[in-house]
Amino acid sequence: MTDSAGNIERKFLGTWRLVGVEREEVATGRKLDQDVKQTGYISYTPDGRMMVIISHIAPGKAEEITCYAAKWHVEGERVVHDVDIAARAPWTGTKQVRGYEFRGNRLILSPPVSADFVHGSVTRRSLEWEKVAAPA
Repeated sequence: MTDSAGNIERKFLGTWRLVGVEREEVATGRKLDQDVKQTGYISYTPDGRMMVIISHIAPGKAEEITCYAAKWHVEGERVVHDVDIAARAPWTGTKQVRGYEFRGNRLILSPPVSADFVHGSVTRRSLEWEKVAAPA
């Protein structure tokens, strides 16, 4: 038995805390950013809005913040964020598409395999979030 689109969207609702990030080079399988501390939150609201903020702290580098606000919806096995505003100006007006998987009170979001501007190689990433609050 599969979940209906409405049931899937209800699973997203609430606030989630970032508990893990994995990044690996597709060509070699080499794990990247193992020494980077990343913290953050993502929230999905019943009115179809979402916001995310992630702090990245790499040894010897300044803290980097990734954040944006968007409308969101589910399309099959993907969640789509239609970005309204972003700290990275080129993201404004784009669609940030993520694969998703639920594991208990965890949500795993996976951006598409893509060229990584930080590492200069093609990488696969996944972000694991733990639910901290559900809507009232």
